[in-house]
This record gives sequence, C-alpha cells and structure tokens, in this order.
Amino acid sequence: MSQPFLLDMPENVMLKITEAVGFPSILTLRKVCRDYRNFIDDKTPNINLTRLFITVNLKRIELYCGTSKKDKEIYYVKHPGGFVINHNFGRDHIMENEEISSVFLRDFELIIKHQKSALEYFHFNSGSMTNEEEFHQFISPIFSETMKILKSRPRPLKVKEFKMNAFREEHVMSILPFLDANLLTNISMDHTDYGAFEKNDTVMKLNKILELPQWKNATNLDISHLYVTEPVEKFLGFTKVTIWKKSVSGNDLLSIKKKFLSPNNQTEEFSIFYLDFVDCQILGVSIMDYLGDQHWYYRTKNNEKILKISKIIWINYKTLIVSFIERSDVPKRAVVLA
Repeated sequence: MSQPFLLDMPENVMLKITEAVGFPSILTLRKVCRDYRNFIDDKTPNINLTRLFITVNLKRIELYCGTSKKDKEIYYVKHPGGFVINHNFGRDHIMENEEISSVFLRDFELIIKHQKSALEYFHFNSGSMTNEEEFHQFISPIFSETMKILKSRPRPLKVKEFKMNAFREEHVMSILPFLDANLLTNISMDHTDYGAFEKNDTVMKLNKILELPQWKNATNLDISHLYVTEPVEKFLGFTKVTIWKKSVSGNDLLSIKKKFLSPNNQTEEFSIFYLDFVDCQILGVSIMDYLGDQHWYYRTKNNEKILKISKIIWINYKTLIVSFIERSDVPKRAVVLA
C-alpha cells in the first residue's frame, strides 16, 4: 500500500497542514500510518488552543478544546463492557475492555504535548461528586496522572486563567505549580459539590499554595464554597479577591481598610463571604446583622475616589465588600467619613 501523499511533501508544509487541522483531528491523523504518526510525535505541531475545559465524573468525561476559530468537544461516556468515545460530533466509537480514564489521559497527554501557545482559560471541573470516597477512588488518580503529564513538559504550561474544583490542597497542587507563573493572572477554586460544602463546612488549607510563585504573581483570586483559615493579610496582594471565612473580626476589616488606603495599595476589590462577625464595633461604626444591608464611605487622598465598605445579607450567607467607587456614585444623603 502506498504511503499518503502528505509524506511526499516538505516537512515545513506538512507541519503547517497538521497544525491547521487542529485537535482532535491530529488524533485521527496519527492513525493514518506509522510514518505520519512518527512525524507528528517528532515535530509536535502546535495545536494553538485558547481554551481547555475538562469535566470529570464517574460516568462521563468531557474534553472541550477551543481555538480562536472553532471549538471541538470529545466525550467519553461509560458503556456496558467499556465506553463510547465521540471525537467528531455524531461519530461514536465503542471502546471495549478499556478504562475511560486511561483513554482520556492519553488524549490529554497529547494535548499537553502539542500545546505550545498560551491558553486563555484552563478549567478542570470535577463537580457534582458528593461522595468523598468515590471522589478519591476515581478523581484522585486522575489528578495524580495529570501532575505527571504536566511535569513531563520541558517548560510550564502557559495559562492566563486557571479554575478548578477541589476541596483539598493536594488537588490544587497537582496542577497549579506546573503552570507558567509569569503569565498566570487568575486563580479560582470551588468545592466539587455545593451541597457537600453546605453539609460539611469544608475548610481548604493553603500552606503550600501560599508559597507558590503562581500565587504570588497572580492578580485575581476567587476561592468559593471553601472556608480558609489564613489571616486576611495573606490575601491582600491581589487586585481583586473573593474568599470565604467562617468568621470575620473587626480587626480583619480594619487591616483591609488600612491596606486600601496605603500608598502602595494595588487591591481594588476585596469580598469576604462569612457566617459570623466578631468585635462588631469597629471603624467607629456598628456592624450588626439585624440591621440588614449596611454601607460606609471613607475619604481617600484622591478626591474623586471614595472607599466603600458594604455588608450585604444574602439568604444563607453574609458578605463584606471593600472597594473604591467614584465620588459621584456616593448617595446624596450618605455621610463620608474621614
């Protein structure tokens, strides 16, 4: 049987053609013949993804690959005796005697190997798993293999926004340390299941994460449905931050206010979801839940900017939000404090 005509082309032309078809077409092209597979594996054409979203649960794995021109989705769905894989919308292939996670990880490894440009978004979603034992049996090995794949790269994966579901530090540490710290701007973490968080009041430890250059260089942080225990000072290096704490003190709020009003401040918005507020008499005002929503306004050195502190009461949670607003946005009857 004759070799495909592509193999008779100059390598640079073949490389451009291969890069143009993108992923998952490269998965198919690798099966054309051994020489073409060797060419792809040797030259590692860039697949130029801008978005990579992964959703993992017990019965289904979704791999969403996006570029500036088009998007592709790969589904891995459990099936009696194996699973069904869909690479190209409507074309289902039954994979027998194969583990769904093993095939997904092989594809993921290829993506990571061929992704050389920067990802705008990299999201790893393992949500809707309420049973912690099932989570560790199925998801934890995937995190472990993901870490090996990312570590095998000659250089860190370029990502601007990283978001993942987790409820233990080790889950985050399987991915975050292997992202390019000089490019990463947004870090988001959320519990794997909202109901499980409500039931267990899950606390996320950040001891190792706090020491990462990725943490220190990022500008935006969002940790939701996971209670943190570290002092608020550990979160004041971000431009915009959202955290959840079981309790907030008046001294916490005072530290945030001082940071906002300091000459070297870079923080623009600081939000804390909390259950209890202690030392409620602070900053010369009284913060009381029974009073409902409350707002306070403070002068800054910039006459056009006002520091606003808000307490917002939601159905199940309370939020403190510290931010700058324009002087023109201050209500007419509001008192601006010194």
